[in-house]
Amino acid sequence: MTSSTTVVTGAGRGIGLAIAHELCARGHRLVITDVDGESAERAAAEVGGGAVGLEQNVREIESHRRIAAEAERLGPLSGWVNNAGVLFAGDAWTQTDDELAAIIDINVRGVMAGSAAAVDAMGRRGGAILNIASLSALGPIPGLALYAASKAAVLSYTTSLQGDLKHAGLPIRARALCPDVVGTAMVTDREKDEGAALLFSGPKPLSPDDIARTGVDLMESRKQIFRVVPRWRGALVRSTDLAPSVGLSALALMRRLGDRRQSKS
Repeated sequence: MTSSTTVVTGAGRGIGLAIAHELCARGHRLVITDVDGESAERAAAEVGGGAVGLEQNVREIESHRRIAAEAERLGPLSGWVNNAGVLFAGDAWTQTDDELAAIIDINVRGVMAGSAAAVDAMGRRGGAILNIASLSALGPIPGLALYAASKAAVLSYTTSLQGDLKHAGLPIRARALCPDVVGTAMVTDREKDEGAALLFSGPKPLSPDDIARTGVDLMESRKQIFRVVPRWRGALVRSTDLAPSVGLSALALMRRLGDRRQSKS
């Protein structure tokens, strides 16, 4: 009997690689993609369990259909994790044209194209899609405006997608994971960046392995559409919607705390 397959994008390292490990431990066969093909192949070898590593630039819409077809050749596609993402820090108006294009193409369009390819492949057979959003999807994040906006789009798209799937009668679960800061290279690489202070203003970064377990649990959930990790941070960020001027003042204090921590690192 041919086993089913699950695709994880941007899984050469970080959260994506941790999710691939967790999925493999639960019996999934993986197709791991990364813009760096060699990283994808190394990750597949590390994960084991017959995992395959493929080069993919998620900015290319057609690439998602190609990856879905490759996965289907290995076994029926039953899972898809849109994890690939980028982060740029700084005042919103200072981001370069290339950065603006990249964050929309990768964080937003890549998620939409990946989800569409997954739905087309799974069809009435069913399956699960996990989109990696962020705590920043829930409220204003000064210094990370483009990133926050892109992740808010991911969350909105995922919940709307679930509604479309239900309306169409397709047994596919669309889920969004919204973690606080996770201890990965995407974060540590911004340690000295102006505007990234809020990344370093809160508690100790979360473990990629813990986030991976939560994410796979969410994929398997029959009811919960999105999950914030930790929940208390989600409630704190959402409170800014009640009184934006007060919330932004509190965020300004946190940003200064982050600035001090950055200067000491």
